[in-house]
Amino acid sequence: MIIADGNKRMAGYYAQQVAYTLDELGRSEEALPYYEMKVQFYRETGVPDEQMRWDILRIEQLKPRLEVFVARPTAGVKPGDLAKHEPAFGALYGGTVDHDPAVYDDLDRAAATYGKPYGMVMVYNSVAEYDYLNVSSLVLEKGVPLQIAWQPTRGLQSVTEPVVRAYARKLAEYGQPVYLRFGNEMNGNWVPWYGNPELYKEKFRLVARIMREEAPNVAMVWAPNYVGADYMQYYPGDEWVDWVGVSAYHDAYFLADVNQSDMTNGLYYQGQKANPLDKFKEIYERFADRKPIMIAETGYNYSNDTPEARRLGLPIYDASEWAAQTARYVYAYLPMVYPRIKMVGHFNNPRTGDKAAYTMSQNRTLLNAVREAIADDWYLSSLDQVPENYWHPIEQATLHGKTRVASYVWLGDRGLGKVEYRLDGRLVATSHKVPYVADVDLTGLTGEHVLTVQAYDKSGRLAAERSYTFDASAVKVKLDGRVLDFAKQPVNENGRILVPFRAIAEALGADVQWNAQTRTAIARKGGTELRLTIDDPVPVLNGKRLDPLQAPARNVGGHTMVPARVFAEAFGMKVDWDGLTRTVLIESP
Repeated sequence: MIIADGNKRMAGYYAQQVAYTLDELGRSEEALPYYEMKVQFYRETGVPDEQMRWDILRIEQLKPRLEVFVARPTAGVKPGDLAKHEPAFGALYGGTVDHDPAVYDDLDRAAATYGKPYGMVMVYNSVAEYDYLNVSSLVLEKGVPLQIAWQPTRGLQSVTEPVVRAYARKLAEYGQPVYLRFGNEMNGNWVPWYGNPELYKEKFRLVARIMREEAPNVAMVWAPNYVGADYMQYYPGDEWVDWVGVSAYHDAYFLADVNQSDMTNGLYYQGQKANPLDKFKEIYERFADRKPIMIAETGYNYSNDTPEARRLGLPIYDASEWAAQTARYVYAYLPMVYPRIKMVGHFNNPRTGDKAAYTMSQNRTLLNAVREAIADDWYLSSLDQVPENYWHPIEQATLHGKTRVASYVWLGDRGLGKVEYRLDGRLVATSHKVPYVADVDLTGLTGEHVLTVQAYDKSGRLAAERSYTFDASAVKVKLDGRVLDFAKQPVNENGRILVPFRAIAEALGADVQWNAQTRTAIARKGGTELRLTIDDPVPVLNGKRLDPLQAPARNVGGHTMVPARVFAEAFGMKVDWDGLTRTVLIESP
């Protein structure tokens, strides 16, 4: 049946009224399908998403999310395509020190206050204001990496080649890694370098070019605010940017005003109903496939008991518990949801005249929560450190043996309760706090099994559930003793084991390429190049055709599967087969 657009629009309007009414009555769970109905009908009649922004955000707030991860050791894993000064795993942690009352440039005091040494120090310098590196000698003597916001406070016209070159030489003299955040938050009308995207891009490219010529220790950081004008109009291009950063603060109430509506708070991902991780989602999804991401500036608002808020007559609030809970949530889930966020910088400065208070050292509840959260070895005090484990999506994992699992859970207004893990219906573990870590023993299992994960809200009701079927008897591949994870499990074809091309290539440290026209998988490592064409039994190694394979590369369920043995041996590795455990054993030379 064809429904006229006018009728769809009317249906969407009525769905909206029901959603808003139920929401106001505190029945948000019932409101969710009506929000979804409104958006669906309006989209079908051509209404742009921007006109339904609140409704879409409210759906994001209310819709339960459950994603499951497994812990995997970092030992032996070598991520490719790392950017300048990018840690392979983990996030460099630090903050401002010059106005932090608990620190005042003393990095030993910073370590004592926050529970671990700072891995970097945040600095603010103005273009042309100084002819030297404006950083405390106490910090410079420690030789820590610096994250510098270099701000053209006198306007973009002040960014000239002589000025930039002189500053670059000072940074080069320092010799340690520098992350240069030129003209940060350029998309916000609160900075004087806002409003001329073309000139901004020209000046960013000028700075990037000179830094490469004069200061090889400098990584260029392009860092907008998560709110403001369209930041992409200010993007200077991939070739000029080493890192992408974002400024994103967590506020109990938008603009420190308890009278803000839920809608206003939600539109800025603020307030006590918003998922704090969503602030980073757009930037991460746009750039993380090719750039490391940093949370260049952040803070957790625990109060508005400040001179500026009192001067404005704002009602004073205490949101210490909310700030602590939010910090725990963010730090628990960054390694899972946003693994390529590789730096976090806290702005700890009470002297800015802000209405909201963020200085962690001045609020014991927040400070204790942050100390607890960053004790995880994912948060680095040095670029030389490597966390013991990383988190891998369970859908892409080969489940086996003793397995540590964790769950990313968001349940909106319903609040978080517990997570239960069941193996073939039998309860094997329960966890009551984020990130809901549990140890599940799969040792000795054979055949097919189901791992079910159930998330409950704070009232004890089941809110979300995911089930994962796995074959404990499936063929496994071990590289130097480490079981490799595959989204598509290996298959046995005529006694030959085929494995996913990209996964095995990246595990062996090879660069990968796919020629869609010829359906050829290409892997390169060092001076070796291997080509395997779908359904062609003849591999090509360094331009030479080899003897035909009994099992050529295949397309299985949309995955390019290649013979494990020929692939590994082409790159000089030893390959063996353990028939008892049905495992391909690969050893590096």
